[in-house]
Amino acid sequence: VAAPAVAGTNTITLPAETGTIVTSTSAATNTPAFSVKLSVTQSLVEVTATKMQFDTKDLDTDNAFDTSTHEFTVPTGKAGVYAFNLNTRVVTDTNTTLARTLLYIYKNGSPIKRSYNYFSTSYIRSNSLELSAILNLAEGDEVCGYAYVDTTDNAGGSLNSLTYTYFDGHKLIT
Repeated sequence: VAAPAVAGTNTITLPAETGTIVTSTSAATNTPAFSVKLSVTQSLVEVTATKMQFDTKDLDTDNAFDTSTHEFTVPTGKAGVYAFNLNTRVVTDTNTTLARTLLYIYKNGSPIKRSYNYFSTSYIRSNSLELSAILNLAEGDEVCGYAYVDTTDNAGGSLNSLTYTYFDGHKLIT
């Protein structure tokens, strides 16, 4: 709202309220918000969904991401709609052995979103995956990431650390 253009008129007239008015003291924020990453390469067991061990916080507005359990937990009073983004790069130790990769977002111990790549007979050595989700969450809900690898030599694989493997999330203003 700008000040009146005419000197001496210091009154602003607003129309009658017909709905919700957002003020500077309203609770309309995109928090909690977090951004975490993997600080070291993490090994993946062959054909096993493995919990991603995010251990470094870049941002955690409500201290809701636990680096010991590698999970985001919706704080008390913060139920609502959340946006998440999960990224990783799966690699193998041997060229042309990567057959399948999967990336999951889990909610309360069960997979609810998944990204999947299958390379048939055109095997590769590394694959980047990204998975986004919009979830309606209640207080206490837990959200985390899992990765899966299937190789032709049954040797498993690993997740690249730092800039390749990260997990972000925040509450949406609805």
